[in-house]
Amino acid sequence: MFSELKNAYKLVQYGLSLKKQLAFAVGFALIGIVLEIVTQGRQAVGGFYILISGLFIYQLIISSDVSTLVQSSPYKKKIQCFYPIISVVPWTYAVFTLIAVIHGIFVKLGGEELTQTHAMIILLIGCFLFITMIYFGVTYKFFVISTVIMCISVTIPITVVNTLARSGTALFDSYGRCVAISYVLLTVGSLISYLLSQIIYKYDLSEIAFRGMLGKKK
Repeated sequence: MFSELKNAYKLVQYGLSLKKQLAFAVGFALIGIVLEIVTQGRQAVGGFYILISGLFIYQLIISSDVSTLVQSSPYKKKIQCFYPIISVVPWTYAVFTLIAVIHGIFVKLGGEELTQTHAMIILLIGCFLFITMIYFGVTYKFFVISTVIMCISVTIPITVVNTLARSGTALFDSYGRCVAISYVLLTVGSLISYLLSQIIYKYDLSEIAFRGMLGKKK
């Protein structure tokens, strides 16, 4: 598995618009860090931005499939389905763990009131990751429809979490429980993403998804 992971990361250098995509990744990470500091972790956006910065690796790897060399390669299916997901999952787990620890420190310092706040935030981040991982599994084949569905879907966990919070549920009394649920959501989302990429593998890559990068490549 380690050798496969090395192969996956080697493909990053062959992705379209490498410098531009890496700049976007750094930009998202920096914005996320600033938001986490400014809000003291009381909003989900900061942590989520930090996490999705690593998902640019997914896009770089799958964009390498546009080249004629890869198109004729026996590793084409791996490059589209397997390498992207195994490259981002370790990063996502590691960074999510770091964010969970930081929010856990805020909980320790803030008492019961902040326990519920950060439990809600970490669960929202887990829900957003679940949706985003699935989105990445299909968007490079069906960009428009998957993007529309994803934009609608992100409102669901926000509504559900806010409704549960107003109902006085005991769910958010345990920060550790919400962290555990988020790990489950991340794991299930990653598995669904991989399975969907396998199912839709034979469909052509969406030109719209790579339009900006392909234009520069030409």
